[in-house]
Amino acid sequence: MWRWNGNSSASDQNPTSVLDRDCEIEGRLKFIGTLIVNGKLRGEIFSSGTLLVGETAEVEGDVQVDIVIVNGQITGNVVARERIELRSGARMTGDIVTPALVLEEGVVFDGGCRMRSDEVAAAQKSS
Repeated sequence: MWRWNGNSSASDQNPTSVLDRDCEIEGRLKFIGTLIVNGKLRGEIFSSGTLLVGETAEVEGDVQVDIVIVNGQITGNVVARERIELRSGARMTGDIVTPALVLEEGVVFDGGCRMRSDEVAAAQKSS
């Protein structure tokens, strides 16, 4: 699980935001930099940054970001411009569109996957 160390500052090039264990959010979320989710998030997520889904996280909704790294649970469709990593213990239900996919042993993935760059671009335009 990822932990915030409190060392980010307003001058950081790539700020880090945290939705911790006891937090729940519902709606449309846009962020810059990196978002670490350890709580519950329901809705749409958009960013040109990185989404880190911790072991205790439950994400329900569609996701469009550059990079997704999952240790927890995502229910929804995910479009990643660069890559998706599903780490051991991750649970993913939904379709994936990305040019690069990493699946570790112990992942549960129930959905479809498209990995062509032109399909990633088309999926982003249709949203």
